Amino acid sequence: MKKISGFFLLAAMLFAVVECKKKNKGPEDEEEEVSFDKQGMLSNYSSNVIVPNIQAAKNALDSLTVAYNQFKIAKTTQNLVTVRQKFVTAYREYQKMELFGIGPAENEIVYANFNTFPTDTGEVLSNITNGGYNLATVNNLDAKGFPALDYLLFSPGQTDADIVNLFINSSSRTTYLSDCLNDMQSKAATIINGWNGGYQSTFNSSTGSEVGSSLGLLVNNLNFQIDLMKNAKVGIPLGKKSMGQKLPEKCEAIYTNSISVSLIKGCLDNIENVYLGRSLNGSDGLGLDDYLDAIGAQHNTGTLNEAIKNQFAVAKSKLNMVNEPLSASVMNDEATVDAAYVEMVKLLVLLKTDMPSAMGIVITYQDGDGD
Repeated sequence: MKKISGFFLLAAMLFAVVECKKKNKGPEDEEEEVSFDKQGMLSNYSSNVIVPNIQAAKNALDSLTVAYNQFKIAKTTQNLVTVRQKFVTAYREYQKMELFGIGPAENEIVYANFNTFPTDTGEVLSNITNGGYNLATVNNLDAKGFPALDYLLFSPGQTDADIVNLFINSSSRTTYLSDCLNDMQSKAATIINGWNGGYQSTFNSSTGSEVGSSLGLLVNNLNFQIDLMKNAKVGIPLGKKSMGQKLPEKCEAIYTNSISVSLIKGCLDNIENVYLGRSLNGSDGLGLDDYLDAIGAQHNTGTLNEAIKNQFAVAKSKLNMVNEPLSASVMNDEATVDAAYVEMVKLLVLLKTDMPSAMGIVITYQDGDGD
């Protein structure tokens, strides 16, 4: 089996190992459960946060597919521009979905199947040339999803007319992009149908704090997502995993090369919204922040909730100072990118160490980098 490029596959495998373990609860856990409306919090998450975010990502993906189908009928530069616009929207909306690897999403392994980057361009071109590919195999995780679309729609060194001609002259290229879209659409449909088909009730009723509970899964997925953001989206391009050697080619959406920072911002915004129990329309419902306050979690001289919210604000302010594209910023403005990275690490420590400890939640995945 070939080595998969990108951070996602290894992290996904590590995360999947421990989903079914159980942890005994003590008296302290029982006291916490009766002092806070956990079921109300979980209901808010499923009804107002998780399902709407997944649906929004699916809708954007469906809209991209409609635009691409029109491009297949009339391969013009204008239709290519429209497809690209829909692609950018779908990629941004996808950031709202990636965190929720819970229940129906566990088998779909969204983060690996949708967004293993950078894409293996050689494998993509080999699949197009030779045919007979199976997008369900591990070997193709880095040859599909948004990164593969990024490469095919924004081929480096090609004009818009050149790219249109590539599709005109290669029916297999046209088919391959369709197959990548269909793969993501099928998985997104499976996930949303699973939530609407009964899992939402299961999620709402699992009010414990043990490993495998809804709260345990949510907290683990939230931290898994911020680990992916810190490492794959920022740390690897910045050289944090390569002894300081910058790797701008490892940036997300490297071929579009104009939205990499905005994708990180969208990811961080979604992590904050999940922490707060905030819906797509901005309404704050019961969330992890309220739970921390209810159990009286402290940090230094204040509350843990305030420390986390303040750290979100600091991390976002530092990220707002990073210019597009990230590939240029890591090379020309390393200090600014590093400042944002440092604040992400601080946020991760609060969310991955302090918060689970206060809640009695076990972090069951391992990233191997010591944060």
